[in-house]
Amino acid sequence: MASQLLEPVLPQQLAEWRQVIDCKVELRDLSRLAEIVQADLAVLPAGDRPANWRRASVGIRLEFGFARFAESVPALDGELSVTLDAVCQRCLEACRVQVNTTLRYLLLPADAEAIECEDYEVWELTDKLVRPLDIVEEALVMAMPFPALHKSESKCGPLAQEFSTVATETAHPFAGLRAQLDESK
Repeated sequence: MASQLLEPVLPQQLAEWRQVIDCKVELRDLSRLAEIVQADLAVLPAGDRPANWRRASVGIRLEFGFARFAESVPALDGELSVTLDAVCQRCLEACRVQVNTTLRYLLLPADAEAIECEDYEVWELTDKLVRPLDIVEEALVMAMPFPALHKSESKCGPLAQEFSTVATETAHPFAGLRAQLDESK
């Protein structure tokens, strides 16, 4: 893993250095995200769990600098991407979901004066030092799709197709309600 992701450093220094981190890591290097994926996959029978899901490649590109409107405010622009194994909430079988997110953060201490900027979100720092890996991991957790689903219902397993058939056969109890209300007037 890139050591630049692991080292706690002042956001001001990252901005002054115009630090660029462009690397790939494996999902297992992001412990919190890996725990979430593991908990999701745990509902599958052991034989149905995807092999090597911890080896999923996470693409990371981070560029630190200063906000255009204030040369003293550290900013982060970046892009993250990973394909995660998950459990489809429609058919309850394994699926793969693509997670791509763009980062545009102002790195400010929690007690800093509020700054509003349409181009950036504020990332509140709880400490003076920041570890880029923590930002990466939190951003990916926030970008995860909820619920996880196959790209199309046709890719779902038999449970979803059975439910779809039952749903289309179900009577619509309120279908004629509007006509009945209009008649009663």
